[in-house]
Amino acid sequence: MAARWLRQTGVAVAATVMLAAAGCGGGGEDRPEVKLENVNPNVSTPAAAEERPVQEIKVTDQGCDPANVTIKARTRVIWKWQNTSTPIAILLAGQKSPEQTSGEYQRDFDQGGLSFPYQCGPTTGRIVVE
Repeated sequence: MAARWLRQTGVAVAATVMLAAAGCGGGGEDRPEVKLENVNPNVSTPAAAEERPVQEIKVTDQGCDPANVTIKARTRVIWKWQNTSTPIAILLAGQKSPEQTSGEYQRDFDQGGLSFPYQCGPTTGRIVVE
């Protein structure tokens, strides 16, 4: 009698699992009234990277080239190391870049009417922002 009860219970459990599994399937039919546009309207699209004019300055063993530049407000200055033989740092407005022999360092200049002297290894330079 116990065996009969186990067999009936097993069949009932198997039937329940099969019905549940059948209900989970997509059925393969399209439902045109269901659209996935703006699934989460509270999440905004990331803004594009801000476009800025760029002024490049080469960092060499002899210093920076060009050492003195005049730029417009909102310009990004990028110092690019040219595989210097000794590590060089840029010191500008109390901030110092990492000492390095290759790579880049950048600063954004947003306010016009200012002038920034800077140290570039053994030499000095100036950035004038119009």
